[in-house]
Amino acid sequence: MRVFLTLLCFCLSVMQPFLVAAAEINSPINIFVSILPQKYLVERVGGDRVAVEVMVRPGVSPETYEPTPKQMATLSNSQLYFRIGIPFESVWIERIERLNSNLKIIDCCHNLLTEKLSNPDQHDSQITRHDLDAHVWTSPVNAQYLAELVKVALVELDPLFSDNYERNYAVLIDELDELDSTIRNQLAKIKNRYLLVSHPAWGYFANAYDLKQVPIEQNGSEIRAKELTRLIEFARAENIHTVYAQKQFNNASAEILAREINADVVELDPLAENYIENLRQVTHAIAQGAR
Repeated sequence: MRVFLTLLCFCLSVMQPFLVAAAEINSPINIFVSILPQKYLVERVGGDRVAVEVMVRPGVSPETYEPTPKQMATLSNSQLYFRIGIPFESVWIERIERLNSNLKIIDCCHNLLTEKLSNPDQHDSQITRHDLDAHVWTSPVNAQYLAELVKVALVELDPLFSDNYERNYAVLIDELDELDSTIRNQLAKIKNRYLLVSHPAWGYFANAYDLKQVPIEQNGSEIRAKELTRLIEFARAENIHTVYAQKQFNNASAEILAREINADVVELDPLAENYIENLRQVTHAIAQGAR
């Protein structure tokens, strides 16, 4: 019996590394992202090899969000965090790093945040806003860049499944190419190219498709009465009949403006999870609103 137990212990000690390796192969990679569109991209590239948690929950503003204790606890066991440049990260990212020294944080927006919410044919410096735009993902071309960062990170962390990631990535890129072409075709012939929005979330989308974003919000604050009057005059002069709102923010000024110019208020959500389907719906709404 003693010989048998000795042999059994020896076999278990020999097998342990293989058992651990097998467990790691069968376990998904725990990943955190800041917003739902990132979750979509990571899951499309990672497939069933990834378990993705989202920091900013549906309907909540990414500018004022605070992680829950449960999220912080889950972060302690995660391997990757894909940050995207939204405001809450600047407050919490150092705490997240201290919580998990083994967590690899991938900056998804460093090379994209240099773009501006620019309007090449700026009609009035008091109405349009030139500022850094954190909503880099609203352009399908930028989404391809984000997907590539995801693929590279996953291949580096999990090389045994690199072929899977490469295949998933290639399929996603093809779909994003098709999306870009579809949007371009749908918006090519609309006459009114102004996007009158409650919150400046569509700068990259507007730049990609030759639109001109005009935000009601001014420098992160509700518009003042004098500026609102000027914006009403501008909207009337440009024959704008649609105001685009966002559910994560206060849309009181958008409602007032819409009443004054007899416009429809249409909700667009840049934070919706199903990225491709959402941008198809956004495009349709903009095409309809420009009539």
